[in-house]
Amino acid sequence: MEEWIVEGWLYIIIMSVAIGIVIGYGSMFAIKFALNRKWIDSESFLLWPMAIGLFTIGICGILGTDDLLACFVAGNALNWNGLYLEEAEKRHDEVNSCFDVILNFGGFMYIGTIIPWNEFQLPDVTGITVGRLMILGFLVLVFRRIPAIFMTYKLMPSCVKDWKEALFMGYFGPIGIGAVFYVEHTRHLFPTPEEATTAEEEDLTRAMIPVVYWLVIFSIIVHGLSIPALDAFYRYKKIPPISEAEPVEIRVFSDNEVLPNNANRNLKRNSVIIHNRFSRPHSMGPGPELYRWSERDSQDTALTHVKSLDYAEKLEELREHEGRTSSLRY
Repeated sequence: MEEWIVEGWLYIIIMSVAIGIVIGYGSMFAIKFALNRKWIDSESFLLWPMAIGLFTIGICGILGTDDLLACFVAGNALNWNGLYLEEAEKRHDEVNSCFDVILNFGGFMYIGTIIPWNEFQLPDVTGITVGRLMILGFLVLVFRRIPAIFMTYKLMPSCVKDWKEALFMGYFGPIGIGAVFYVEHTRHLFPTPEEATTAEEEDLTRAMIPVVYWLVIFSIIVHGLSIPALDAFYRYKKIPPISEAEPVEIRVFSDNEVLPNNANRNLKRNSVIIHNRFSRPHSMGPGPELYRWSERDSQDTALTHVKSLDYAEKLEELREHEGRTSSLRY
């Protein structure tokens, strides 16, 4: 009886519920905090339940409690006020990009588990050292894409305007999963180092795996840290960021045209208000910027953001004022 109460109820059931409440309720406030400060993108927002589910399973597996019950409670606590589900339904059109994120995460996690760390320093066997790999990484970064882009960017005036954009395009050429696939496929085509018939073939088969994996690691680190480093440099130089505070209005040329993501239709002006990722029509978390919702006609039942309507109305008033001013002049 004592074991049934202490281990069965208190430890397995009650503790699982407590773990789920702490993780789920804490995640609800964490999501709200991140949304208010624009620290989370749509893919991470929609994949958050999967993340906390895996985290909960790991915690319960370590403690020996009921992971299924804890995940159920965590999901309920995450959507306790209903705002997570409401916001997720507004982002239903971004589910496809979430699969891309899952595949990328899974692929790079797999790469991290199979990296041959012990083969990066074998000067007596393959001649590979960390210093040589560092030099190779910088040489590949400089000469792999930048010279070719510099020689051909004038043939792409619609994509590249000047040499600065050409440098940027040439610099950002990450080496990732594709390189790992090709080197693993090549390893199956070549004999093993023990079965090599020549010394050159043996050196190639021994060196190609650590070299390619090192280039992947080097690319992930360099290209991954480039954006934060560039942001810190711009902040140091006090270069103002590009303002994305207001939505953009575009004309609709066809009634059958698909409405863009995160957009509202203005039937009065036959136009579309496209919101950027920082001015989504609806957001979780109350605050000074509250949102008023109104139902539109049967052709468009989406919810409309007050800021978008005000923007369109002010733009229309400004154009009418300019028209009256022009008529008075002439």
